[in-house]
Amino acid sequence: MGVHTGQRRLNLKAKTREEIEAYLKELGEKPYRATQIIRWLWQKGESEIDRFSDLPLSLRERLKEDFYVYKVEPVSIKKSSVDGSIKFLLRLIDGREVESVFIPEGKRRTVCVSSQVGCPLKCTFCATGRLGFTRNLEFWEILEQVRFVRDYVGERITNVVFMGMGEPMLNLENVFRAIDLLQENDAFRIGARKITLSTAGIVSGIYRLLEYKKQVKLAVSLNSAIQEKREKIMPIAKRFPLSELKKAILDYYRVKKRWVTFEYIHLPGFNDTDEDVRALERFIKGIPCKINLIPYNSFEGSFFREPSQVEIERFLRKLYRLKATITLRKSKGRDIKGACGQLAYLR
Repeated sequence: MGVHTGQRRLNLKAKTREEIEAYLKELGEKPYRATQIIRWLWQKGESEIDRFSDLPLSLRERLKEDFYVYKVEPVSIKKSSVDGSIKFLLRLIDGREVESVFIPEGKRRTVCVSSQVGCPLKCTFCATGRLGFTRNLEFWEILEQVRFVRDYVGERITNVVFMGMGEPMLNLENVFRAIDLLQENDAFRIGARKITLSTAGIVSGIYRLLEYKKQVKLAVSLNSAIQEKREKIMPIAKRFPLSELKKAILDYYRVKKRWVTFEYIHLPGFNDTDEDVRALERFIKGIPCKINLIPYNSFEGSFFREPSQVEIERFLRKLYRLKATITLRKSKGRDIKGACGQLAYLR
């Protein structure tokens, strides 16, 4: 970072623990000061450096010369009248916007975070895919979503799922940095097993996750175990075919010894036939897994329709024959367009 030379002030939240420690070392400060700064930034959510009261006045003054503390700005906040979910449209430092969702369920307080502005994958069942891709989020912009939601609801966040806008496996460097701070006792205190990474099947990303030391959960958006069908709804399947995806998942389980969750969006008449179930049975063979059935959530201009309750129950009966744990995921926040596949900047 270099000794202060009157340069333009930087956002303190954009610095990792290691970068803060390096900065403090140049100033001759003790390393533990970094922990104090992180605590103020992320645990307490304080944006005024003057209020970092356990730091010496001289250090606070120096920090103010070199840094400012940025907070995301809320553009729109919508609360579900059905299940208490809250959808946040947040403006980033460059004026771009992302959506995050707070999902209360029992004792769990989950934040669904975005990892990119828009998404490059163009899955046909997802509203976000129609927005196109703008850029990756920085690690601190991911953390800011959790920090903002936590401070807004006034409750400790227990779980984080990377299931919002974007494909987290295409932004792993920032995702891993965010997870590191999500886990820190002096930041968010969210255990790795309470953090889920959802991917559309980026095989290279699964192998990088395999080498990552933190025991986060892996969820794979599968939606069809028939290659031709999967390519129709998920163009990325052409680059990462099912055969390669299965091998990566088996390798992941061999190393991590963690079950994989398969997310299967129910598209009635397309991926709920007997043939689809047989293909799914073949695909999951040998993989200790859970299958989350997610009834499709429609959006304006969508290609598919939502399944009826009768269709859902019929498909579930077929799935129950499989050697896997089957759960029906009730979509939260549908009335505020905050459910799976619906995030598209709708105010």
